Amino acid sequence: MSFYESKGQEFQREEAIRNASLSAMLFMLAAKEKGWDTCPMIGFNSEAIKDVLNMDQQYEVVLMITLGKEKVKSRKLRGYRNPISEFVTYI
Repeated sequence: MSFYESKGQEFQREEAIRNASLSAMLFMLAAKEKGWDTCPMIGFNSEAIKDVLNMDQQYEVVLMITLGKEKVKSRKLRGYRNPISEFVTYI
């Protein structure tokens, strides 16, 4: 019996989520390197996603990632920021 099979269903699911999350992180970093912006998404109906993509029920939808380019022309200036000295003290 393999290591993953011997740990049970819950461990296998959690390990799949860990692996998918790390893969997503690397994808997002690679996309940024190529000039793309990304955002991970949660809170979607995973069963509906499986239906739309005709996915087998053995697979788990962990997260979705949006991919696009920022519209720089519509970027707004940041508001005032308090100086660090107002909330950080060095001892």
